[in-house]
Amino acid sequence: IILLVVLAQIFKLGKTLTSSWKNSNIHRNYTWSGQFNINLLFRSKGISLVSYNPTDQKIFIVNIPDEIYLKTSYGFGDWLLRSVYDLGENQNNLGGDKLLKDSLTDFLAQPIDGFLDFSGEYKDKTAKEIVDIIRMSFMPVSILSNLKTDLTLWELVKFKQGISSVRFDKLEEISLEKTNGLSKDHLLDGTEILVADSSILDMILIDLSDPKIKQDHKTITIFNATQKPLFAQKWARLITNIGGNVIIMTNAQNNSDKTIVAGEKGDTLKRLQQILNSFCQDQNCDKILKEDADMVSSRGQVNIKLGLDLP
Repeated sequence: IILLVVLAQIFKLGKTLTSSWKNSNIHRNYTWSGQFNINLLFRSKGISLVSYNPTDQKIFIVNIPDEIYLKTSYGFGDWLLRSVYDLGENQNNLGGDKLLKDSLTDFLAQPIDGFLDFSGEYKDKTAKEIVDIIRMSFMPVSILSNLKTDLTLWELVKFKQGISSVRFDKLEEISLEKTNGLSKDHLLDGTEILVADSSILDMILIDLSDPKIKQDHKTITIFNATQKPLFAQKWARLITNIGGNVIIMTNAQNNSDKTIVAGEKGDTLKRLQQILNSFCQDQNCDKILKEDADMVSSRGQVNIKLGLDLP
């Protein structure tokens, strides 16, 4: 009986470490191992992207102004950033965290691996202030008790350990509002908005690329297996921004409901499967099937077939 009780407690601990710390509408089918960059969306006083680079031991904090006017995922049209979370909260089976995360993934063309929503006593603190608190002390109970996230406790611990070892001069904070990547405009009702130049934005965020992907230097071919226009270009921009070497973008011979990422083993394949297959609920998302003749004959070392399961 004692042995069974011990085993039950061990099982409970293991489940706690590998489950989302607090309820979240975001589902991920991978756990951050500390091998690749991790990009986290912080929602506190404002919206920020916090990127930790474990290879070069760097932290980048990108502050995103509320007045940005962006296209939201899932066909909801263009909205001010400050309204996106509430919009998602009012939709069945979606949630503000998921809509905000997926919309900013498209806007920044950077994969967002986790969402951290701070409330209570930390809702008035900036992302930089919260990062400093985590870096300089044990993870405060008050943070964990007020935190809504799709990260597991194990991932939170690894993230805390990682950023705590980064030197103070390796932390860079960028405010998009103060860069030339955004310009002012107005809606018809006179509301002032900020609109982005994606090419300039990509240059500003160039330091967020992953050294592991750049060093792997695998050639990548992208097939659009949907009827969505410019879909291959959209994902090619993100893959290029993380350090990928996209050599071909083309239409697939057949449309597909699911995304397939397959090719030579390595860091590029592993990371792209994490990013793109997080939407796939099929066991064959990493296998090229007989009907995928175009992928079989591809010159790319890694081949991606974009399916309808991607937003």
